[in-house]
Amino acid sequence: MKRIIHIALVLLLSGCGTPQERAAEQALREGLPPYREGHFATADSIYALAAFDPRVVYNLGNTLYKQHLLDTAVHTYTQAVEGSFSDSLKAMAHHNLGNTWTLLALDADSVSKRGSDILKGVKIEGQDISGKVRQLVMRDSLQKEQLRLEHLVDSALAQGADAYKNALRRSPADEDARHNLALVQKRIAARVKEAAEKAKNKDQNKNKGLSERAKMLLAKADELVEQYKFTEALKVLQDGLKAEPTLQQQQDYMQKLDVVTKAAQAK
Repeated sequence: MKRIIHIALVLLLSGCGTPQERAAEQALREGLPPYREGHFATADSIYALAAFDPRVVYNLGNTLYKQHLLDTAVHTYTQAVEGSFSDSLKAMAHHNLGNTWTLLALDADSVSKRGSDILKGVKIEGQDISGKVRQLVMRDSLQKEQLRLEHLVDSALAQGADAYKNALRRSPADEDARHNLALVQKRIAARVKEAAEKAKNKDQNKNKGLSERAKMLLAKADELVEQYKFTEALKVLQDGLKAEPTLQQQQDYMQKLDVVTKAAQAK
């Protein structure tokens, strides 16, 4: 991910303007030095005093991002977008919103991988029934948490891609946003393909039951995924399922595509 732009005060404080405008100018001026020095909590407290101004809200989002308070940063950047009439500010907020969603996805993916390693070590064994019950409960809890994290990764990546697209709509010359969007799209495509591979590896003979028509539809869906056309890929499989019941074997693949497409459409 590239670039977090912070808004510095351009105009000096004066007696002009409303009290709110003067308060916003003061926050922009006084919050900048601690932000530049890495004292993000101090800058945070200064910006919070004038959080009615979208420029200040945007800077507040940056301090939250720097403190790795990502959920709150997402909410704050969204407020900056909704409260601003400036396309340039909206573009910057969307860009940093994309950065935040992407970092949320990377964090969740890292936790998911650690959880997967722990899950592999859970064994249902021994003669003690109560011990086996505890092991079963632990395994069930870990599996549910894995599903939650996997959904979070997919959703956050889709939201990140959407945010970068919004940034580019308002600032087509933003090459950093274009670069970041390409990286996120590659991650999404890789995860969709990985899900398909996992589904295939669950049963080596699974595809033997697919009809030739079903195999062609699956290949078409894979081709669309390569082009980041996830909605179209899902439709190919869902429509094909009506005439080709053997595609039922690809439910994991379709579920992953469904998560990605729904998250991308969320507003």
